[in-house]
Amino acid sequence: MNPQMVELVMVLMGLFAISTLIWAVQTFVLLPRQWQQVRDRVRQGLRSVEEVRAGLTDPLWLQHIRKLSTGSLVVAIVLVFFLHLDVDFTLFLVVATVLSGMLWGLDILLLRGIRRQAAAEIAQALGDQGGLEALSVEPALVEYGHSFFPVLAVVLVFRSFIAEPFTIPSGSMLPTLQIGDYILVSKFSYGLRNPLNGSLWLPLGHPHRGDVMVFRYPENPHIDFIKRVVGLPGDDIVYNEGDLFINGQRLERRLLLQNPQIDPWEQYYDENLTGVHHIIRVEVGRFIAGHHWEAKVPAGHYFMMGDNRDNSRDSRFWGFLDDHFIVGKAVLIWMHKDEGLHLPTWSRDAMLNHQQHLDKKDVYIAPQD
Repeated sequence: MNPQMVELVMVLMGLFAISTLIWAVQTFVLLPRQWQQVRDRVRQGLRSVEEVRAGLTDPLWLQHIRKLSTGSLVVAIVLVFFLHLDVDFTLFLVVATVLSGMLWGLDILLLRGIRRQAAAEIAQALGDQGGLEALSVEPALVEYGHSFFPVLAVVLVFRSFIAEPFTIPSGSMLPTLQIGDYILVSKFSYGLRNPLNGSLWLPLGHPHRGDVMVFRYPENPHIDFIKRVVGLPGDDIVYNEGDLFINGQRLERRLLLQNPQIDPWEQYYDENLTGVHHIIRVEVGRFIAGHHWEAKVPAGHYFMMGDNRDNSRDSRFWGFLDDHFIVGKAVLIWMHKDEGLHLPTWSRDAMLNHQQHLDKKDVYIAPQD
Protein backbone atom coordinates (compact mmCIF):
# COMPACT_ATOMS: atom_id res chain seq x y z
CA MET A 1 0.00 0.00 0.00
CA ASN A 2 1.38 3.39 -0.99
CA PRO A 3 1.36 5.70 2.09
CA GLN A 4 1.33 8.80 -0.13
CA MET A 5 -1.79 7.59 -1.93
CA VAL A 6 -3.51 6.80 1.35
CA GLU A 7 -2.65 10.29 2.60
CA LEU A 8 -3.98 11.80 -0.63
CA VAL A 9 -7.27 9.92 -0.23
CA MET A 10 -7.57 11.17 3.35
CA VAL A 11 -6.96 14.75 2.19
CA LEU A 12 -9.62 14.38 -0.52
CA MET A 13 -12.13 12.98 1.96
CA GLY A 14 -11.35 15.90 4.29
CA LEU A 15 -12.05 18.36 1.48
CA PHE A 16 -15.26 16.51 0.69
CA ALA A 17 -16.40 16.66 4.33
CA ILE A 18 -15.63 20.36 4.75
CA SER A 19 -17.14 21.44 1.41
CA THR A 20 -20.25 19.32 1.96
CA LEU A 21 -20.72 20.81 5.43
CA ILE A 22 -20.53 24.33 3.96
CA TRP A 23 -22.96 23.27 1.24
CA ALA A 24 -25.36 21.89 3.87
CA VAL A 25 -25.24 25.13 5.90
CA GLN A 26 -26.05 27.09 2.75
CA THR A 27 -28.92 24.74 1.89
CA PHE A 28 -30.62 24.54 5.29
CA VAL A 29 -29.71 27.96 6.81
CA LEU A 30 -28.87 30.53 4.14
CA LEU A 31 -31.21 29.39 1.39
CA PRO A 32 -34.44 29.83 3.43
CA ARG A 33 -33.26 33.37 4.25
CA GLN A 34 -32.73 33.95 0.52
CA TRP A 35 -36.30 32.82 -0.15
CA GLN A 36 -37.59 35.14 2.58
CA GLN A 37 -35.71 38.11 1.12
CA VAL A 38 -37.23 37.51 -2.32
CA ARG A 39 -40.69 37.12 -0.81
CA ASP A 40 -40.28 40.38 1.15
CA ARG A 41 -39.27 42.21 -2.01
CA VAL A 42 -42.33 40.85 -3.81
CA ARG A 43 -44.54 42.02 -0.94
CA GLN A 44 -42.96 45.47 -1.28
CA GLY A 45 -44.00 45.67 -4.90
CA LEU A 46 -41.39 43.79 -6.93
CA ARG A 47 -43.10 42.50 -10.07
CA SER A 48 -40.17 41.64 -12.36
CA VAL A 49 -39.87 37.91 -13.03
CA GLU A 50 -36.24 38.39 -14.06
CA GLU A 51 -35.36 40.03 -10.73
CA VAL A 52 -37.12 37.26 -8.84
CA ARG A 53 -35.14 34.63 -10.71
CA ALA A 54 -31.93 36.60 -10.17
CA GLY A 55 -32.62 36.67 -6.45
CA LEU A 56 -32.94 32.88 -6.47
CA THR A 57 -29.74 32.25 -8.44
CA ASP A 58 -27.00 30.39 -6.56
CA PRO A 59 -23.94 32.55 -5.77
CA LEU A 60 -20.67 31.80 -7.55
CA TRP A 61 -18.92 30.63 -4.38
CA LEU A 62 -21.58 27.96 -3.88
CA GLN A 63 -21.03 26.67 -7.40
CA HIS A 64 -17.31 26.27 -6.58
CA ILE A 65 -18.15 24.49 -3.31
CA ARG A 66 -20.38 22.04 -5.20
CA LYS A 67 -17.61 21.26 -7.68
CA LEU A 68 -15.10 20.77 -4.84
CA SER A 69 -17.45 18.47 -2.95
CA THR A 70 -18.38 16.20 -5.86
CA GLY A 71 -14.92 16.31 -7.47
CA SER A 72 -13.00 15.35 -4.33
CA LEU A 73 -15.38 12.45 -3.64
CA VAL A 74 -15.18 11.09 -7.20
CA VAL A 75 -11.36 11.28 -7.29
CA ALA A 76 -11.09 9.59 -3.87
CA ILE A 77 -13.37 6.72 -4.97
CA VAL A 78 -11.42 6.25 -8.20
CA LEU A 79 -8.11 6.09 -6.28
CA VAL A 80 -9.49 3.59 -3.79
CA PHE A 81 -10.83 1.38 -6.59
CA PHE A 82 -7.76 1.35 -8.84
CA LEU A 83 -5.16 1.19 -6.05
CA HIS A 84 -7.07 -1.52 -4.11
CA LEU A 85 -6.73 0.43 -0.87
CA ASP A 86 -8.06 -1.15 2.32
CA VAL A 87 -11.38 0.61 2.89
CA ASP A 88 -14.31 -0.61 4.97
CA PHE A 89 -16.90 -0.48 2.20
CA THR A 90 -19.70 -1.50 4.56
CA LEU A 91 -18.95 1.45 6.82
CA PHE A 92 -18.81 3.76 3.80
CA LEU A 93 -22.16 2.42 2.56
CA VAL A 94 -23.82 2.80 5.96
CA VAL A 95 -22.57 6.38 6.34
CA ALA A 96 -23.60 7.29 2.77
CA THR A 97 -27.07 5.81 3.30
CA VAL A 98 -27.59 7.61 6.61
CA LEU A 99 -26.36 10.97 5.27
CA SER A 100 -28.46 10.83 2.10
CA GLY A 101 -31.51 9.83 4.13
CA MET A 102 -30.89 12.70 6.57
CA LEU A 103 -30.70 15.21 3.72
CA TRP A 104 -33.97 14.00 2.28
CA GLY A 105 -35.63 13.85 5.69
CA LEU A 106 -34.44 17.33 6.73
CA ASP A 107 -35.88 18.75 3.53
CA ILE A 108 -39.24 17.16 4.27
CA LEU A 109 -39.22 18.43 7.86
CA LEU A 110 -37.67 21.87 7.44
CA LEU A 111 -37.62 23.13 3.88
CA ARG A 112 -40.36 21.66 1.74
CA GLY A 113 -43.26 23.48 3.40
CA ILE A 114 -41.43 26.83 3.46
CA ARG A 115 -40.35 26.39 -0.15
CA ARG A 116 -43.84 25.62 -1.42
CA GLN A 117 -45.44 28.40 0.59
CA ALA A 118 -42.95 30.96 -0.72
CA ALA A 119 -43.38 29.69 -4.28
CA ALA A 120 -47.17 29.93 -4.10
CA GLU A 121 -47.09 33.45 -2.59
CA ILE A 122 -44.61 34.75 -5.18
CA ALA A 123 -46.55 33.17 -8.04
CA GLN A 124 -49.78 34.73 -6.83
CA ALA A 125 -48.17 38.15 -6.48
CA LEU A 126 -46.62 37.97 -9.95
CA GLY A 127 -49.77 36.65 -11.52
CA ASP A 128 -47.91 33.80 -13.24
CA GLN A 129 -45.57 30.89 -12.50
CA GLY A 130 -42.34 32.86 -13.03
CA GLY A 131 -41.04 32.48 -9.51
CA LEU A 132 -42.67 29.13 -8.82
CA GLU A 133 -40.45 27.01 -11.03
CA ALA A 134 -37.20 28.09 -9.39
CA LEU A 135 -38.57 27.73 -5.86
CA SER A 136 -40.50 24.49 -6.17
CA VAL A 137 -37.54 22.35 -7.24
CA GLU A 138 -35.42 20.69 -4.55
CA PRO A 139 -32.03 22.28 -3.79
CA ALA A 140 -29.17 20.40 -5.46
CA LEU A 141 -27.87 18.85 -2.20
CA VAL A 142 -31.35 17.64 -1.26
CA GLU A 143 -31.86 16.28 -4.77
CA TYR A 144 -28.68 14.19 -4.39
CA GLY A 145 -29.94 12.79 -1.11
CA HIS A 146 -33.40 12.13 -2.55
CA SER A 147 -31.93 10.36 -5.58
CA PHE A 148 -29.27 8.25 -3.85
CA PHE A 149 -31.00 7.25 -0.63
CA PRO A 150 -33.42 4.63 -2.07
CA VAL A 151 -30.64 3.04 -4.15
CA LEU A 152 -28.13 3.02 -1.30
CA ALA A 153 -30.72 1.66 1.14
CA VAL A 154 -31.61 -1.24 -1.17
CA VAL A 155 -27.94 -2.06 -1.76
CA LEU A 156 -27.17 -1.86 1.96
CA VAL A 157 -30.04 -4.17 2.92
CA PHE A 158 -29.26 -6.65 0.13
CA ARG A 159 -25.52 -6.95 0.77
CA SER A 160 -25.88 -6.86 4.56
CA PHE A 161 -28.66 -9.40 5.00
CA ILE A 162 -29.17 -11.33 1.76
CA ALA A 163 -26.10 -11.79 -0.47
CA GLU A 164 -22.81 -10.10 -1.33
CA PRO A 165 -20.35 -10.68 -4.20
CA PHE A 166 -16.65 -11.27 -3.53
CA THR A 167 -13.56 -11.79 -5.68
CA ILE A 168 -10.91 -14.42 -4.92
CA PRO A 169 -7.53 -12.62 -4.73
CA SER A 170 -5.21 -15.50 -3.78
CA GLY A 171 -4.65 -19.21 -4.30
CA SER A 172 -5.17 -20.33 -0.70
CA MET A 173 -8.36 -22.21 -1.65
CA LEU A 174 -7.02 -24.00 -4.74
CA PRO A 175 -8.24 -26.11 -6.39
CA THR A 176 -11.78 -25.31 -5.16
CA LEU A 177 -11.46 -21.59 -5.81
CA GLN A 178 -9.09 -20.03 -8.30
CA ILE A 179 -7.67 -16.52 -8.44
CA GLY A 180 -10.18 -14.41 -10.35
CA ASP A 181 -13.28 -16.37 -9.34
CA TYR A 182 -16.28 -14.22 -8.50
CA ILE A 183 -18.36 -15.81 -5.78
CA LEU A 184 -21.69 -15.08 -4.13
CA VAL A 185 -21.88 -15.18 -0.33
CA SER A 186 -25.11 -15.84 1.52
CA LYS A 187 -25.41 -13.32 4.38
CA PHE A 188 -28.34 -14.99 6.14
CA SER A 189 -27.11 -18.60 6.30
CA TYR A 190 -25.53 -17.95 9.70
CA GLY A 191 -28.09 -15.41 10.90
CA LEU A 192 -28.71 -11.70 10.45
CA ARG A 193 -25.80 -9.63 11.75
CA ASN A 194 -24.95 -6.02 12.46
CA PRO A 195 -23.24 -4.92 9.22
CA LEU A 196 -20.73 -2.77 11.14
CA ASN A 197 -19.41 -5.06 13.88
CA GLY A 198 -20.75 -8.51 12.97
CA SER A 199 -22.72 -9.01 16.19
CA LEU A 200 -25.57 -11.48 15.81
CA TRP A 201 -29.06 -9.95 15.67
CA LEU A 202 -31.19 -12.91 14.62
CA PRO A 203 -29.84 -16.50 14.65
CA LEU A 204 -30.97 -18.41 11.56
CA GLY A 205 -28.24 -21.04 11.37
CA HIS A 206 -24.65 -21.78 12.26
CA PRO A 207 -21.49 -22.86 10.40
CA HIS A 208 -21.07 -26.54 9.64
CA ARG A 209 -17.84 -28.42 9.22
CA GLY A 210 -16.86 -28.26 5.56
CA ASP A 211 -18.54 -24.93 4.79
CA VAL A 212 -16.57 -22.43 2.73
CA MET A 213 -16.88 -19.26 4.75
CA VAL A 214 -15.99 -15.60 4.24
CA PHE A 215 -14.91 -13.69 7.33
CA ARG A 216 -13.08 -10.57 8.39
CA TYR A 217 -9.39 -11.26 8.90
CA PRO A 218 -8.84 -11.13 12.69
CA GLU A 219 -5.44 -9.41 12.33
CA ASN A 220 -6.93 -6.72 10.02
CA PRO A 221 -10.75 -6.64 10.06
CA HIS A 222 -10.80 -4.37 6.99
CA ILE A 223 -9.70 -7.38 4.89
CA ASP A 224 -12.01 -10.28 3.98
CA PHE A 225 -10.64 -13.83 4.03
CA ILE A 226 -12.14 -17.05 2.73
CA LYS A 227 -11.31 -20.50 4.15
CA ARG A 228 -13.02 -23.78 4.94
CA VAL A 229 -14.52 -24.55 8.35
CA VAL A 230 -12.52 -27.48 9.75
CA GLY A 231 -13.02 -27.22 13.49
CA LEU A 232 -16.25 -26.39 15.34
CA PRO A 233 -16.54 -25.13 18.93
CA GLY A 234 -15.30 -27.83 21.30
CA ASP A 235 -13.42 -29.85 18.65
CA ASP A 236 -9.98 -31.30 19.31
CA ILE A 237 -7.76 -30.80 16.24
CA VAL A 238 -4.53 -32.78 15.83
CA TYR A 239 -2.13 -32.65 12.90
CA ASN A 240 0.66 -35.19 12.54
CA GLU A 241 2.95 -35.54 9.50
CA GLY A 242 0.20 -34.63 7.02
CA ASP A 243 -2.63 -36.50 8.73
CA LEU A 244 -5.47 -34.47 10.24
CA PHE A 245 -7.49 -35.77 13.20
CA ILE A 246 -10.76 -34.31 14.50
CA ASN A 247 -11.92 -35.53 17.91
CA GLY A 248 -9.61 -38.52 17.59
CA GLN A 249 -10.90 -39.52 14.14
CA ARG A 250 -8.38 -39.49 11.31
CA LEU A 251 -9.77 -37.81 8.20
CA GLU A 252 -9.88 -40.19 5.25
CA ARG A 253 -8.37 -38.94 2.03
CA ARG A 254 -7.99 -40.58 -1.37
CA LEU A 255 -5.24 -39.68 -3.82
CA LEU A 256 -6.63 -38.27 -7.05
CA LEU A 257 -3.72 -36.66 -8.86
CA GLN A 258 -0.04 -36.12 -8.41
CA ASN A 259 2.56 -34.25 -10.40
CA PRO A 260 4.86 -35.58 -11.76
CA GLN A 261 4.10 -39.27 -11.89
CA ILE A 262 7.46 -40.26 -10.37
CA ASP A 263 8.79 -38.45 -7.29
CA PRO A 264 5.85 -36.00 -7.17
CA TRP A 265 6.09 -32.60 -5.53
CA GLU A 266 2.33 -31.88 -5.41
CA GLN A 267 -0.67 -34.11 -4.77
CA TYR A 268 -4.45 -33.69 -4.83
CA TYR A 269 -6.66 -35.63 -2.43
CA ASP A 270 -10.37 -36.15 -2.02
CA GLU A 271 -10.67 -35.44 1.70
CA ASN A 272 -13.62 -36.70 3.73
CA LEU A 273 -14.18 -33.95 6.28
CA THR A 274 -16.43 -36.10 8.50
CA GLY A 275 -19.01 -36.47 5.75
CA VAL A 276 -18.17 -33.52 3.50
CA HIS A 277 -16.00 -34.48 0.52
CA HIS A 278 -13.78 -31.83 -1.01
CA ILE A 279 -10.41 -31.64 -2.75
CA ILE A 280 -7.24 -30.42 -1.10
CA ARG A 281 -3.81 -29.70 -2.55
CA VAL A 282 -0.62 -30.55 -0.64
CA GLU A 283 3.06 -30.08 -1.41
CA VAL A 284 5.00 -33.23 -0.60
CA GLY A 285 7.35 -32.87 2.35
CA ARG A 286 6.26 -29.33 3.22
CA PHE A 287 4.79 -28.67 6.66
CA ILE A 288 4.23 -24.92 6.93
CA ALA A 289 2.90 -25.10 10.50
CA GLY A 290 5.21 -27.83 11.77
CA HIS A 291 5.17 -31.61 11.67
CA HIS A 292 2.88 -31.95 14.70
CA TRP A 293 0.50 -29.62 16.48
CA GLU A 294 -2.71 -29.79 18.50
CA ALA A 295 -5.55 -27.33 19.16
CA LYS A 296 -8.86 -27.29 21.02
CA VAL A 297 -11.48 -24.95 19.57
CA PRO A 298 -13.00 -22.73 22.30
CA ALA A 299 -16.70 -21.89 22.51
CA GLY A 300 -17.86 -19.28 20.02
CA HIS A 301 -14.86 -19.87 17.74
CA TYR A 302 -13.94 -21.88 14.63
CA PHE A 303 -10.78 -23.42 13.20
CA MET A 304 -10.31 -22.41 9.56
CA MET A 305 -8.01 -23.95 6.93
CA GLY A 306 -7.41 -23.38 3.23
CA ASP A 307 -7.82 -26.19 0.70
CA ASN A 308 -4.35 -25.34 -0.62
CA ARG A 309 -3.02 -26.69 2.65
CA ASP A 310 0.63 -25.71 2.30
CA ASN A 311 -0.05 -22.23 0.91
CA SER A 312 -2.67 -20.80 3.23
CA ARG A 313 -2.45 -18.33 6.08
CA ASP A 314 -5.21 -19.64 8.30
CA SER A 315 -5.98 -20.62 11.88
CA ARG A 316 -2.65 -22.41 12.12
CA PHE A 317 -1.01 -18.96 12.15
CA TRP A 318 -3.48 -16.42 13.59
CA GLY A 319 -5.56 -18.65 15.86
CA PHE A 320 -9.28 -19.34 16.14
CA LEU A 321 -11.95 -17.33 14.35
CA ASP A 322 -14.29 -15.45 16.68
CA ASP A 323 -17.96 -15.74 15.71
CA HIS A 324 -18.42 -11.97 15.35
CA PHE A 325 -15.90 -11.89 12.46
CA ILE A 326 -18.16 -14.09 10.30
CA VAL A 327 -19.40 -12.48 7.06
CA GLY A 328 -21.30 -15.32 5.39
CA LYS A 329 -21.30 -18.65 3.58
CA ALA A 330 -19.84 -18.89 0.07
CA VAL A 331 -22.45 -20.67 -2.05
CA LEU A 332 -21.78 -19.99 -5.72
CA ILE A 333 -19.11 -19.24 -8.33
CA TRP A 334 -20.90 -16.98 -10.80
CA MET A 335 -18.04 -15.69 -12.97
CA HIS A 336 -14.31 -15.94 -13.55
CA LYS A 337 -11.94 -13.32 -14.91
CA ASP A 338 -8.18 -13.61 -15.22
CA GLU A 339 -6.03 -10.63 -14.34
CA GLY A 340 -5.34 -8.06 -17.02
CA LEU A 341 -7.23 -7.42 -20.22
CA HIS A 342 -9.21 -10.63 -20.30
CA LEU A 343 -12.90 -11.09 -20.87
CA PRO A 344 -14.88 -12.78 -18.12
CA THR A 345 -15.91 -16.40 -18.56
CA TRP A 346 -18.67 -18.49 -17.07
CA SER A 347 -17.18 -21.96 -17.56
CA ARG A 348 -16.52 -22.33 -13.82
CA ASP A 349 -20.03 -21.35 -12.72
CA ALA A 350 -21.18 -23.85 -10.13
CA MET A 351 -22.55 -24.22 -6.64
CA LEU A 352 -19.84 -24.58 -3.99
CA ASN A 353 -21.54 -27.50 -2.34
CA HIS A 354 -18.95 -30.24 -2.93
CA GLN A 355 -17.43 -28.09 -5.69
CA GLN A 356 -14.40 -29.75 -7.31
CA HIS A 357 -12.18 -28.43 -10.10
CA LEU A 358 -8.88 -30.00 -11.19
CA ASP A 359 -6.51 -29.07 -13.96
CA LYS A 360 -5.57 -32.52 -15.27
CA LYS A 361 -3.08 -31.31 -17.85
CA ASP A 362 0.29 -33.03 -17.33
CA VAL A 363 -0.88 -34.43 -14.01
CA TYR A 364 -0.77 -38.11 -13.20
CA ILE A 365 -4.13 -39.74 -12.46
CA ALA A 366 -3.66 -42.30 -9.73
CA PRO A 367 -5.19 -45.75 -10.28
CA GLN A 368 -8.44 -46.22 -8.40
CA ASP A 369 -9.01 -49.15 -6.07
